[in-house]
Amino acid sequence: MSDDRIRQTYRLMTYNIGGGHKAFNSSRQAAARVVASVSPDVLALQEVVRIQNADGQWRDELETIQASLDGPVSAFYGATLTLREHMHPAKQAMAHAVFHDYLDWQQGNALVSRWPFHRLGERTRSGTPRSVPLFQPVVYRGNRDTEPRAAILARIGRAPHYPLVVALHLTTLVGERGEHTVRGRPSEAARIRQEQARLLLDLLREHALERGEIVFLLGDFNATVEEETIRSIIMEEGGFAYLQPRGEPASTHPEVPSPIDHIFVYPQERLAGYHCFIVESEEARQASDHLPVVAEITLR
Repeated sequence: MSDDRIRQTYRLMTYNIGGGHKAFNSSRQAAARVVASVSPDVLALQEVVRIQNADGQWRDELETIQASLDGPVSAFYGATLTLREHMHPAKQAMAHAVFHDYLDWQQGNALVSRWPFHRLGERTRSGTPRSVPLFQPVVYRGNRDTEPRAAILARIGRAPHYPLVVALHLTTLVGERGEHTVRGRPSEAARIRQEQARLLLDLLREHALERGEIVFLLGDFNATVEEETIRSIIMEEGGFAYLQPRGEPASTHPEVPSPIDHIFVYPQERLAGYHCFIVESEEARQASDHLPVVAEITLR
């Protein structure tokens, strides 16, 4: 049997743990327990916070989640917002950090894998993921409109497929949704996300998509599947298969009636089957304003 016909299964999970809004408290332990209950093979996290206290010691949400998983795992953290580079008093967490004598406060994306990471260009050799910027503001103004956005690119060292993983967090704007929606803001935010999605496809096209590489794309897109960012760019232009969650709940965020956290697989013909669902529990509701999405997939 050739390598291309070997079937493998993966349990993928994406979870925005809301670290930009919560300190190290019971909600962080709740997030770790939610992750442990799923026991994913590949886990994408958004809004992961690290702090360096006055003694120079780091406290890390990612380490808490890693410790909740059985067996050895590989992990990578990509900071997108830091106290040292972006300090602004309008960001409450940063002001809190300053007056608690933190040497640094960081927020970013993270990726955890049951298998070691390999090189992006040489798939059989061990390597390190990369955090690639999708948006860098000229000036950070302490709000989500000007928050840097990035994607983690990683290769999973599991033969014979050695899949690429792209874990991202796209932009959302103040006044885009909820009770205080501002006229014109939803369309402006959608346009920004479209630019970020196209930038990502431009990055992947020659070195992954045109070569038929298996790619897992997952994260907080801040967009429903009906938005052009997903429907037209990711699915139609990019050729990614959308893994539709089944059952209840129907949403991953209380202000949006359908999911904004998603999992995709490329190319579609390598996807032999999947089961996708949104995790809902009392602990999941406590841990974050997002609910995680899980997909159990089989590749051919």
